[in-house]
Amino acid sequence: MNTDGWICSVLDQASAQLLALEDVGLHPTELRVSSPVYRSFLRLRHRELADGSPLLVLGTPVAEDPQLTADAFLLRP
Repeated sequence: MNTDGWICSVLDQASAQLLALEDVGLHPTELRVSSPVYRSFLRLRHRELADGSPLLVLGTPVAEDPQLTADAFLLRP
């Protein structure tokens, strides 16, 4: 399954939402994404993870949420 388009969509939308939240003084602690997008992030960040770095996207920790559709995400405060 190719998730490249979904990743771009998730990143674009999450970036806009993160900026909007930061504008009102909120800083999300977690970005939840679908399993396919999560696996893609793991693949893209393999080297950093192997070095012991946490999985961060847009400066926010990422968690897998199998209940989300591939193009969906949740930002948790």
